[in-house]
Amino acid sequence: MIKRIRTFLWRILGVHYGQTLRVHDYVFLDKDDFTLIGRKTYHNGALVWRWTNAKLTIGNYCSIANNVRFIVDEGFHKSSQLTSFPLVNNLYKHDQKLPDGSDKDEFLNNVRQKAGIAIGHDVWIGMGAYIMPGVKIGNGVTVAANSVVTKDIDDYAVVAGAPAKIINYKHEKKVADKLNSIAWWNWEEKIIKERVLDFYLNPDDFVKKYEKK
Repeated sequence: MIKRIRTFLWRILGVHYGQTLRVHDYVFLDKDDFTLIGRKTYHNGALVWRWTNAKLTIGNYCSIANNVRFIVDEGFHKSSQLTSFPLVNNLYKHDQKLPDGSDKDEFLNNVRQKAGIAIGHDVWIGMGAYIMPGVKIGNGVTVAANSVVTKDIDDYAVVAGAPAKIINYKHEKKVADKLNSIAWWNWEEKIIKERVLDFYLNPDDFVKKYEKK
């Protein structure tokens, strides 16, 4: 009923579209049943687009800005050199068999090669960024506004662009490795509050103070 009303209103406004077009709904990040959000992580209206139950995991103490989009899976598209249109999903009903007798749902499940997104701890994702299917983002990463992340990102990298590319690293690898070993994001909140001013030290001094001996 809602789709019919929407279609009617669009026609009044002079908007027309083909019968094969499908509009998929999104869900707010904190309302998504298949998303796991870590401690103290916050977002400002981030959206999750999904067609399957692929997992989205986000670590502790992450900052997610306005209008960030997580595209969790590839939907019904099968990678092909001939077409990007989802022919099988569009032309066959749920219980129909394909010409070779195979099951439609099984076929679609097999072609969803990239699915799920994994984001580490202490990650900052800027306004309007898109995180694409199958991506793993390391700890301490900064994603610049309006970036499109299509590949895995190393710990403590700064990325920007569409597609996103590494601009630089926040720390030398030895410092990044020690920060990962310290894993302050797993400390109890009361401990972090007691040590909060130490987070404004020089990274080398912070590491020297808290690295495991």
